[in-house]
Amino acid sequence: MTRNLWPSKFLSRYNFLSNPILLIPLLLSLGFMGFLAIHIIIDINQVHRLTIAAGSKQSESYILSQAIAQVIAKHEPKIQIQVIETNGSEDNIKLLEENKVQLATAQADIPTLPSARLICNLFSDAFQLIVTEKSGIQQVAGLKGKRIALPPQGGGQYNSFWELAKHYRLVPSEFTHTAMSEQEADVLFRNQQIDAIFRVRPPGNKSIQKLVQNSNGRLVAIDQGAAMKITQPAFEPAFIPKGAYQGNPPIPAINLPTVTLQRTFLASKSVDAGIIRQITSILYDYRQELAKLMPLAANISPPSTISGTGLPLHIGAAAYYDREKPNFIQENADYFGLILTFILLLGSWLWQLKVRLEKMQKNRGDDYNQDIVKLIRTIESCQNINQLEKIRIELLDEFEKVVEALDKDRITPETFQSFTFTWEAAMSALRDRKLWLARQTLARQQSKS
Repeated sequence: MTRNLWPSKFLSRYNFLSNPILLIPLLLSLGFMGFLAIHIIIDINQVHRLTIAAGSKQSESYILSQAIAQVIAKHEPKIQIQVIETNGSEDNIKLLEENKVQLATAQADIPTLPSARLICNLFSDAFQLIVTEKSGIQQVAGLKGKRIALPPQGGGQYNSFWELAKHYRLVPSEFTHTAMSEQEADVLFRNQQIDAIFRVRPPGNKSIQKLVQNSNGRLVAIDQGAAMKITQPAFEPAFIPKGAYQGNPPIPAINLPTVTLQRTFLASKSVDAGIIRQITSILYDYRQELAKLMPLAANISPPSTISGTGLPLHIGAAAYYDREKPNFIQENADYFGLILTFILLLGSWLWQLKVRLEKMQKNRGDDYNQDIVKLIRTIESCQNINQLEKIRIELLDEFEKVVEALDKDRITPETFQSFTFTWEAAMSALRDRKLWLARQTLARQQSKS
């Protein structure tokens, strides 16, 4: 007798409603399928809310971040972005690492933390040293003995100044320096209460334009950018273009040497790759629309593999840069992954159930065999032929019970074969015992006669 227990007769042979061992995995499977369906529905309709840490409200990065949030909301309503004001890049990176924000802008020279991933470069920032005419400052080293206003601490600009000072061997004790907001610095500059201001801003910055046009400000060259790049790979030697702040007479009067670095757009590595891919796509697909809101958006570009932070790309951004039109499976990889997980989980449950049922079948067969072994021991000690007849009937009943168990698949064919071997041994022992008792009876009768 051969039976295919798995899988063709598996479901039909077992009563799921009456057997908890079978019912529990079935309920778990149905529950998982329901969870999967709910998850897909929620995911399709879910609105993703993200926050950008973007610096001060007067900064280009904040204004551009607002434009990005506006354009993304227009073309992908399921992604809603809030822009918050901060002290600058250093604060932005910290907030990103603490998972208080999911997106951030930062200068490329700011050391990042493990959670930060790169999306794109937004625009180039330039080191700009503005001095008063009365200060007499002609070069960076001329800051010795002077009063300078620095950007607020917690921002990339503040740290960039000290990299500049380190290169030019300016010791903090050799000049007066105070960190303050742009508004405070502008007031002090106009009132001749400070001699210089340092900022890292794109050429053409409105605040700097007012200082050089209306407050007798003058830009000083920062002419060792190539040398600074040796220790700071994110720094690039560049120029503030002649006439960037005024055409006639031109301000500056020449292409003024300086240092530039990228203002980067970052995301936490924990943000879903699909969301970041959508954001990256919108940045490029609607760049002209962005540029109408904020002209610097025209400078959005992929990260350079030669220079910059060396920060890894977010996998969502990388998927966009390496894009080809994805097929259906790639587009729905998350869903297929969930379905595959469900199939594997269900298969695992069914396999474990099969193993458990086979073990139960074996245990039943062992119990039947133990019953026969007990009967064999009873046979061996039996002294009454009538009692042996009762045992024979009991053996036949036991055999019938095991045949019924086999028919209902409560034991395996292998277990049945093992049982029949033990049962036949019992029947043989029964016959031998009957013959022995018969001989003993005959011998007693002969001895009496």
